[in-house]
Amino acid sequence: MSIVSPVRRILFVFTLCLASAAHAVPAEGTKIMISAPSDYAVDAGKAVYASGGNLIDVAVAVGLTLSVTNPSNASLGGGGFALISMGQGVDVLDFREAAPAATSPEFYLDKARGSSWNGGTAVGVPGVPAGLWAMHRKYGKLKWQELFDAAMKLANDGIEFSGTESRYAESQRERFNPAGLRHFYKTPEQHYLPGEVLRQPALAQALQKLRDQGPDGFYRGDVARDIAATVQASGGVITEADLAGYRVRWLEPLQTTFKGHKLYMMPPPSSGGAVIKTAFELFDRVGIEQHAPLGVDELHLLAEVLNRAFRGRSLLGDPDYHDNPFDQILAPAYIEEMARSIDPGKAVQLAPLVDKPADDSSETTQFSILDAEGNAISLTVTLNGSYGSGVVADKFGISLNNEMDDFTTRPGEPNMFGLVQGYGNRVQPGKRPLSSMSPTLIEKDGRIVMTLGAAGGPRIISSVIQTIYRVLVTGLDLDRAVQFPRLHQQFLPNKLYLDEFKFSPEVVAGLQRRGHETVPQQPSYLGRIKAVRLNEKNYLEAAYDNRSEGAVGGY
Repeated sequence: MSIVSPVRRILFVFTLCLASAAHAVPAEGTKIMISAPSDYAVDAGKAVYASGGNLIDVAVAVGLTLSVTNPSNASLGGGGFALISMGQGVDVLDFREAAPAATSPEFYLDKARGSSWNGGTAVGVPGVPAGLWAMHRKYGKLKWQELFDAAMKLANDGIEFSGTESRYAESQRERFNPAGLRHFYKTPEQHYLPGEVLRQPALAQALQKLRDQGPDGFYRGDVARDIAATVQASGGVITEADLAGYRVRWLEPLQTTFKGHKLYMMPPPSSGGAVIKTAFELFDRVGIEQHAPLGVDELHLLAEVLNRAFRGRSLLGDPDYHDNPFDQILAPAYIEEMARSIDPGKAVQLAPLVDKPADDSSETTQFSILDAEGNAISLTVTLNGSYGSGVVADKFGISLNNEMDDFTTRPGEPNMFGLVQGYGNRVQPGKRPLSSMSPTLIEKDGRIVMTLGAAGGPRIISSVIQTIYRVLVTGLDLDRAVQFPRLHQQFLPNKLYLDEFKFSPEVVAGLQRRGHETVPQQPSYLGRIKAVRLNEKNYLEAAYDNRSEGAVGGY
């Protein structure tokens, strides 16, 4: 019998640990796969699929469950976007929050700074319940009432509060209204710790009304009265009429092609699709593929492409209120001009595009689902900031968004993400603010082969771009592409944000020598991807970003 020394044994174990940590294998299935922020939500989706539900039934169950497990960013009091493919093209569903009727372009000018971020004046009319209802009404298979079991059971019986949700709740103690402390704290001074059980019986009552009455159970009656009264008591202007008048919109996706694939992207009021389309059309022109991954040459060109792609963002707005200048910022001549402006040897900052003298949160969540038939959904929901406005509906415990901060509330000044918004994004009654949410579907040979999106404010867009690029160009499997080091450049401010500790000092120094002002970022600030892909073996592979909590599963 050979004898291995203790030192050699320790070194062997250490080497195995390094090797296993270097690359995680994507979860795989052959029927349906889900990538979502919560294992509770994944389990709820699997249960609905096992009971005969289709992909949209699964998506509704996942969304409802997230409203319980992720109250900081996936509440019924938020809004979002979805790209959906159910065998007949790609549909876009806009259920973004809308400005109340009593607002105007001057609404915030005589109010305290922060009023678009904190309290009742920050709250837009929520869209999540209407969005889930609309997608189910168009494509669902099971009865609406059959999709609520998991969400209602978890709300009544309780969930183990995750570490992330616990930290978010702890950070909001000074912002919460009294109802927020009552619903999400054990005592006014003590938040729920990770692993402790949070029960939400009041939310279960709201879910029951939504289950039994459809959207009227949220937008009319007791829940609507509770939301309107709470917002008004916190200084806001939402009324029951605002809630009763909320409507979703079905839109057409933006499209582009890249490496034999067709990309379907979100149109305004998302800015993501226009930025993504610009980026991939620039990739084809600047020769980025010839450079080694993560080298200075590649990263410099990637940063400059993102810079140019974000340049036109400030000209965009809600298409019902604003004529988006796609004939300018997506025109081939403009793309060629942007490509020529990129210098391989140094960073060059262009002048901003200004429509006239004029002036987005990390707390977003995403889930992606793909099945063996090529049906797919990419859905992003948000409250904007953590627990949104800090206002929680008094009776039903629904955390309410602060999406009004995504408008141009003070011309010329950056919002909470450092984005300088344009005139087309000014506040108007019923209007939906510009967003960075970027649900995306990718098609090859007539079927959807990848669905993805992210959380993280404007870093959503750069995360989606880089994940797609790492799959289609670098050739990585889905999990490696999702975890790969990322950077972010959004034109203004002119800074290059880098995944902290994921780039060598030599690479960072090389980027600085080319004129980039580099800023290290905690990984969670650089977007959190949820994605599912059909791989070369015709298996469905799912991955979630290790920059945040998440779960994958399916059959």
